[in-house]
Amino acid sequence: MSAVFRRRVAGGLLAASLALGALVLPARALTLEEAGKVVQLLGELEPELGRLAYDEEEADRWFDNDAGLDGRIAKAGFDRESWKEALGATFRGYLATIAAERFEATFSGLTEKVDASDLNAEQKTEMRSFVEEKIAETRALRAEGAQYIDAVQPYAAKLDELLGDEEE
Repeated sequence: MSAVFRRRVAGGLLAASLALGALVLPARALTLEEAGKVVQLLGELEPELGRLAYDEEEADRWFDNDAGLDGRIAKAGFDRESWKEALGATFRGYLATIAAERFEATFSGLTEKVDASDLNAEQKTEMRSFVEEKIAETRALRAEGAQYIDAVQPYAAKLDELLGDEEE
């Protein structure tokens, strides 16, 4: 098999895998500086935008609402996509900084509360499934956060104030 033919086959396979989404590229690294900017912005914007309940839609909402105020997110060097990436990585990294026992205790009793509710059996089944799905998603976010822990660890205490359980 000629070298030219091998290159063409390899190029075709690469193009096909990219087109099909089969090639997964590694996540972009979160820098210490970016994590610091995100934490600073969360602290500055919380009084005006409220407590962050992270998801991508909330990241968009914060970006849009801040743009209508002073535009501090953009002034810090973020566009919409880089803000969503940095906020998401910081949130995931924060979850990874939480001690495993404390993290798991967050979920303690959630399904039991559903079972003890006034919902009918069908509603309880649906709600229990929903709760279990959200717990699994949160555990997955925490696992993804391990790659960002070095950038986020210096800000863990501040993030705990900003994102942690309000009842603590």
